Amino acid sequence: MDWIAPLKAQQQDFCHRLTLGKLLICEENYLHSEVTVIKKEIIEKIKVESILESEDIANKYDLTYPLREILEAIFYRKLAIEAFLARFGNLVWLDNSKYFQNSESTLINSNFLVKKAPYIKILLKTFQGNHQDIQCNLSCQEAETNNIFIYAICSEKFNNNVPAYSIIFLGFTIVNLLKFKKQQTINISSSDELLYISGLSYYINDILSLGYSFIKLAKISLKKGNFDEAISFYDQAIKQNNVNPKIYLLRGICQYKKDNKQSALIDFSQAIELDNNYDLAYHWKGYIYQELGNYSEALVNYNKEIAINPLNFFAYYKRGFTYEKLHQLFNALDDYNMANTINYNFYQLFYNRGGIYYRLGDKETAIEDYNQALKLKPNFVEAYYNLGIVYQELGNYKEAIRNYRLAIKHNNQYYKAYYNLAILQANLGLYKQSINSYGIALKINPYFIQANYNQKALNILIKKEINIVTKDYDISELSDENNLIVDINGKSEKNYFYDSEN
Repeated sequence: MDWIAPLKAQQQDFCHRLTLGKLLICEENYLHSEVTVIKKEIIEKIKVESILESEDIANKYDLTYPLREILEAIFYRKLAIEAFLARFGNLVWLDNSKYFQNSESTLINSNFLVKKAPYIKILLKTFQGNHQDIQCNLSCQEAETNNIFIYAICSEKFNNNVPAYSIIFLGFTIVNLLKFKKQQTINISSSDELLYISGLSYYINDILSLGYSFIKLAKISLKKGNFDEAISFYDQAIKQNNVNPKIYLLRGICQYKKDNKQSALIDFSQAIELDNNYDLAYHWKGYIYQELGNYSEALVNYNKEIAINPLNFFAYYKRGFTYEKLHQLFNALDDYNMANTINYNFYQLFYNRGGIYYRLGDKETAIEDYNQALKLKPNFVEAYYNLGIVYQELGNYKEAIRNYRLAIKHNNQYYKAYYNLAILQANLGLYKQSINSYGIALKINPYFIQANYNQKALNILIKKEINIVTKDYDISELSDENNLIVDINGKSEKNYFYDSEN
């Protein structure tokens, strides 16, 4: 990191001038200044906010500090927030979600997010007193959950008669430069171990942005289907910025596209390590485990995804699909119903739910769901096919044949529909049509052993001129030599599941 050396040299010069009281001052916002002065009108506003917040915290949490000390800590923190936004507000946002945590340390901590990269978390620690007396420590938890650390001091004591307060940023450091172990506090003994604060803008604008150029190149390669090249660019992006969980996610997707599922899982796990609430990473892990047949692990990851984002209908759909594979039909039904509540226009959901109702013996409700799937996707071959099976089992042969024929109309290579139709035709005494339907199924799939066996058996029956009495049924409505379709030699070919690409 060659950009660090000049910032360390500047920091030593800054520390020397800080001791002498000879610091640089610029009043313009978003320009570098070693001192930021907070004036009277802003101070009054901060005082009011600090009083209200300190009372709120005192009522909510059992902190060890007296109320006066809580008020002062909040006041200094708010002064530093004002100063930091004056200098870097064009680059960062204040992260209000971090307020009011049940921890004494949060009284002096402020949290920010980088605008261009909201996964980059900044922790600002504010102290009152002389810079030589300040210990710039970090807890292990703070080091694990933040990426950039900044230290600020205010030398003036809290007093109603102070006309202005001066905030000095002692410097910053980044997590990549820190070496720490679990359960260990990181001690930064003096401010000359930090980096000069003016380098923060450079780090955010230039160092972090280097990774983005590689990401853009990777996306171009990805669109072209050149996954190796995309992975290479993502590798370079990670070298520049190894704390961006999205880069690991995208590289993992490329690995999946190359069928390197284990490598993909490693990348998704790394993304989660960087952001424990990254629901997309959990989703992809669940998806891959599902493909690998490890449904228990898939379920674990879908559970975590839903805990993070309980309004994601697709997560409920995927978890429902996983429950189906685990033969937990009632759990699957619950998830499909929840997904359907969030999004009523997902045809695959109705199809899969119809399959569950069928397996639970509720064929009428299964028909309703298959028909709803067809309203949303009129060319949904599998839905026509399954409707044919349900109607066939209900004895409604006319509707069964109609749906098998519709399945074939939308996909004339769907040999299962020819096979099921052939069985139905044979059961109705339409032997020539049945033989023809078996023949078409075998042209599409010459290795369909059961179709070949059934066709030969029918040919033998016809040659021996065996007369079989058919059921009392008006087959004139069913006879059509030009529209042949087929299943059920004791058993039909059945489809229960349908899953989309991720």
